[in-house]
Formats: sequence, C-alpha cells, structure tokens
Amino acid sequence: MAANATKLDRVDQDAATTGNPLIDGVTRAWDLLVQQVDELLGWSPLGPEPDARTPAALSDSELRETMSRAAAALVAAIAQGRPLGPAAEADQRWRFNLPATVEAHVLAMFTEADDAFRLAISSLADQASPAALAPAGRLAEILAQIRWLLEPAGADERRERGYALTAEAIDRLQAASEYAEEAGDDDTAGLAGEIADRTETMAARLAELREEDGLAALRVPKRRKLLRSHLPGGGLELFAVLSAAGPAAVAPSALFYAERGTRDPLRGFQRLHLTRAFWLAHAFTWYAGICEAAAPVLRHAEWADATAAARARFGALTQEAARRYQERVGRGLHPGL
Repeated sequence: MAANATKLDRVDQDAATTGNPLIDGVTRAWDLLVQQVDELLGWSPLGPEPDARTPAALSDSELRETMSRAAAALVAAIAQGRPLGPAAEADQRWRFNLPATVEAHVLAMFTEADDAFRLAISSLADQASPAALAPAGRLAEILAQIRWLLEPAGADERRERGYALTAEAIDRLQAASEYAEEAGDDDTAGLAGEIADRTETMAARLAELREEDGLAALRVPKRRKLLRSHLPGGGLELFAVLSAAGPAAVAPSALFYAERGTRDPLRGFQRLHLTRAFWLAHAFTWYAGICEAAAPVLRHAEWADATAAARARFGALTQEAARRYQERVGRGLHPGL
C-alpha cells in the first residue's frame, strides 16, 4: 500500500492538470496504471528497450496477471468522477421498478455490467471453470442488448426497443410466477399469485404507453441472433461466447477441470492460465464496449477517454491471448481436449 501511495503521489506531482477534477482524476488513474504495467513488462515510456519483453515473450501466467491488472485498472478509471444518478429521462407515467425508458435501460445495463465485470475479474484471477465464466458470458449478452437498443438514431425507434426490453422482463417475471406456482406449497403459491397480478398490471400499463406514444410492439431478437449481429468476431469467438452465456453451457465442465495431457482434475483450478487470460481479454473488450455505448446516454464523456486509453495500451495483450488460444484450439476443439 505504501509503495502504491508513493507512486500515486508521484503521478499527482508529474501529471499536467486541466482544472477539471473529473478529467484530472481519470488521467491520474491511467498514468498510474501505465506506470505499473510498464514496470511489469519492462516497457519504457520512451519506447521499448532492446531487451524489453513483448506480450509474445510473456508466459501464460504473466499474460493472465497482466490482463487482470488491466481489467482492474479499467474498473478504477471508470469509477473516477461523479457517481451515477437516476435515469435522466425517467417517465413519470411508469411507476414500476423495471426500466422502461432508454436511459433507464442503459443505466440498468451498465450497473449490471459493472458488477459482472468485477465478478469476472475476481473469479478468473483464481480459477477457470464454467462458473467463473458466467459473468463474462453475461457481459457479452449485455453488450449485444445495449447495441441493439441504441442502434437506431431516432428517439421513437429507440423507445420502441426500450419497451420491447421491458416487455421481455415482464415475461420473465411471469415465468417466475409459474415456476413458483408449480412448487406447490402454500407460501410460494401466494407469492406466485402476487407476481402474476403485478406482471398483468405492468403488461397492461406498458400496452397503454405504447398506444399513447403511437409506437409499434416489437420483440427483442433471440439471444443467438443478438450475439451474432452485435458482437465483434465470429467462428471461434461465437463458440466461446455460447460456451459461457446462457443457462446451458455447450462446453462440458470437464474441459476446464483437467489439464491437457495429464488429466489432473485441478480441484484448485489454479492453473489453466491461458483459458483465464483469453476470457479476461474478452470480458475486458465487452465491458469497454458497454462503457463506450453507455457514456453518451448517461452523460459520462470521460468513459470514452478511459476505454480508448485502455484499448490502445492493452490491445497487444488481448491479441496475444487470442492468438495462443486459437493455436491450441487448432489442435482440438478446446485447450482442454
């Protein structure tokens, strides 16, 4: 802690200030991050030394550790500045907790994404398993949804899609009431009835708002279509996304619980550094994309600067993780096979 405090003090003294506390705070956070990663990799601020270690020279564990630091630093940079407030354009006609406006949906998506990214960082720092990958898969889904929501330029088209997301959430609540009813005991039966009544009320009110606003009733595209249409890359990346996202992973748990060649069950999940680095790289990319999409809607322009700096600094690391992972996949469907 003392060493980090000394570094931060030095950055505070050396960094040029703009007079804007928000921008200066983000700048200081990134200056500290760059200094820490330079020290880890042996990079010089004036350019690589003749013996500097490139990402390709890092071991799998060093690559994973560097990605972990990069991910944690991006969270810290995004957290700088003013706190998030309530949705700026709340619709007073809608009195329920579910988001209905575009701004409310974006705020809810970013909040969940921020939580999922922190979970992905902490989980993948210690282990590689389908359970650890679930937060990364959720980031992929949120990025696809937020891009779909904000894809139209027109306010009415966006609002139609926001209502579609609300209707989808209402449907999920309705399904939850049906599951509770099937449980069969008196306590859950009463809860099921309350949920069913509330969902009917929300669905009716949402239909009224659509009619008042003169908007069409849309449906959110299926998850697979959203992932295909609104996430970068395909092929291997799509397989990887579908391995972690959704209720049923297509990758069996055994792929993560056994070291290739040794069949060591890895009860501690402490190795498999490349698998963890690969997923950290994806989680990093997806979270950055969510921040960039949410920034103009939530009026946090400084997030774009933070993510741009992160992408520029760590692009080589994410590319190296993907390159190694694809090499191993070339020898089988998954590094664990």
